[in-house]
Amino acid sequence: MKNTALAQWRAKQKSTGIWSNLPDIHLAELLGRSGADWICFDLQHGLMDYSALTHLLPAVCGLPITPLVRVAANQPEQIGKALDVGAHGVIVPMVNTAEEAHQAATACRYPPDGLRSCGPMRDSMLEGFDYLESANNEIACIAMIETTDGLANVDSIAGVDGVDALFVGPMDLCYGLGLTPGDFDNPKFRDATAAILTACESNQCAAGMFGYTPALAAKSLAEGFDFASIGTDISFARTGMSQALRTVQGDTQADTNKKNVGY
Repeated sequence: MKNTALAQWRAKQKSTGIWSNLPDIHLAELLGRSGADWICFDLQHGLMDYSALTHLLPAVCGLPITPLVRVAANQPEQIGKALDVGAHGVIVPMVNTAEEAHQAATACRYPPDGLRSCGPMRDSMLEGFDYLESANNEIACIAMIETTDGLANVDSIAGVDGVDALFVGPMDLCYGLGLTPGDFDNPKFRDATAAILTACESNQCAAGMFGYTPALAAKSLAEGFDFASIGTDISFARTGMSQALRTVQGDTQADTNKKNVGY
């Protein structure tokens, strides 16, 4: 297997992604052809479950996009199932300590580097034993930093062997910092993201941002983040619908950026 998004992060090339919350294979295929570098199917908050992955991941297989899955929790069985069905990496929520990061990293890799059980159903169908030879180096383990505990331990989390990237969950981080969700220009939030960037740079770990808006994604990439999501399937539909209605109604000057935040 070849994880093109992971190769970009290792080469310090900027990378953009799309977030998928809806379990529709036709929409997944459309997003897979969008030109984005990676797509994340969300099992934590998305309107999908594991069974949906058996359709969604094949829908983007062979397209020039790296499929990732955000698992619902930092549990080895959830991580293993997502990888066995064809994900090229997992985004693990609520990672608060180096020990939790180590648990996620070892769940992503076969012995001797980790504790992943061998049974890659989807990838072994396509690649056979070649998958087993490359998986440990090509699977991306991405730990989310979205709590004050995670922020306090960010340097040790970034330094865990096998953690390829940290990923900011900005809304939960705002809650943890006592800020209004979405107050991304607040100095406390900006200091937090700066600390995450520093930890990633010090530990040669990629830094990612969940971009609630294209503007936040662009700003994050400009400030040093290596990758960012530019929106979700739901936000794209909402924005397009709103813009179409305003165009027909003659209100073409309205700023939709803040009205179409989030999922």
